[in-house]
Amino acid sequence: TVKRAEAKALLPEFEALRDESVAIKNHALANLDHYLLKFEEAVVASGGIVHWCADGAAARETVLRIFREDNVKSPTKSKSMISEEIAVNRYLEDYGIEAIETDLGEYIIQLRKEPPSHIIAPAIHLSKEQVADTFREAHQDLDASRDLDEPRALLEEARAKLRDKFIHADVGLTGANMLIAETGTNVLVTNEGNADLTNNLPRVHIVLASIEKI
Repeated sequence: TVKRAEAKALLPEFEALRDESVAIKNHALANLDHYLLKFEEAVVASGGIVHWCADGAAARETVLRIFREDNVKSPTKSKSMISEEIAVNRYLEDYGIEAIETDLGEYIIQLRKEPPSHIIAPAIHLSKEQVADTFREAHQDLDASRDLDEPRALLEEARAKLRDKFIHADVGLTGANMLIAETGTNVLVTNEGNADLTNNLPRVHIVLASIEKI
């Protein structure tokens, strides 16, 4: 609450921006038929494709079809709640495809085969000792006697492991905080660089988003 108040104080027009954002959102929701098609038009004009999926099953099948049609096999993922909701990772695993989570918390719980415990901090239920044990079990190519007592050591190890995944990924899967109808743009808000790398490095980028993100 204190940090929020401090950040708000740095932006005198905060209340006005929030009110304007709510008005834009409500207007878009009231005119979804127009703005969804406008978004598709803008995406196509920039060389992309919009796939309309009626439900989670159709979305999972579409992701798999893109993998097969584009012959992509090494995916990285940035945190996407909708992919959790429709179990994309588990679906891809059934076809022999492992989508590597690149958000640190998501990566930890993926290694543990656990669901996220919090929408923002998915591994908040774990101690650093539990994370260290998880890394020792998963990263057995590293020195078994390495020191993982400090959080920084855990971070550096995860970063090194994920760097190779980023470099060799041929497809990136992300969610969306907003979809801008005018430009066909996907907006991602994140405090980590993993979303940028997942979005920009692979030759194929898949965005999973529900229609109210317009």
